Amino acid sequence: MVKAAILYLSTVLGFCVLMFASGVQRRPVAPSPEKPRLPGPVQMSPEHHKAVTRRVFDDLFNRGRYESISEVYSRDCVVHHNNKTTSLDEAVSEGKGWRSAAPDLQMTPDAMSVQGDLVTVSWTAKGTHTGKGNGLVRPTGKRFLMHGASRFRIVDGKIAEVWNDYDRNELFRQLGVSPTIAFLYEQTEDVRLAFNQIFSRPLADII
Repeated sequence: MVKAAILYLSTVLGFCVLMFASGVQRRPVAPSPEKPRLPGPVQMSPEHHKAVTRRVFDDLFNRGRYESISEVYSRDCVVHHNNKTTSLDEAVSEGKGWRSAAPDLQMTPDAMSVQGDLVTVSWTAKGTHTGKGNGLVRPTGKRFLMHGASRFRIVDGKIAEVWNDYDRNELFRQLGVSPTIAFLYEQTEDVRLAFNQIFSRPLADII
């Protein structure tokens, strides 16, 4: 009699455990809250990259619309040329100098290709030396024709970095500038850039 009672209680207890476990398994699990997504770089199409780069030639070099700079370049953009790196302001100042020396300056993008966030442009520049700027202090009235290439890195729809490849000495040669004057101009530019980089740094870094 006692064994039968114990067997009955064991059976009932086992059934209750099974029912409880089944209920736990069927209980809906609350979904874990999604982690907020951090904003990433804006993905632009190759055609958009080309359109932004084309504005460098159409708006800035050819038309001198420097008020459009903030629409084309990121504020911390850097420009490389001949193993030298300059800030955006310094590069814009040089560009204005070329337009001042040759007000009819025209730069034409001959070929443009896109690979990822890089836009590569082969270009031609032509104009007449009738003004002053960038070491060209005596207008010669001579025309010049230059070929070069530039690479533009696009980030969030704006140009963040530039690599320029052209022969500045060839330009001076076409305009009849002596090699000595060209050399002195290059050295002066090096000193000016060095001073700008030193005094643009915080005082604590200089000391």
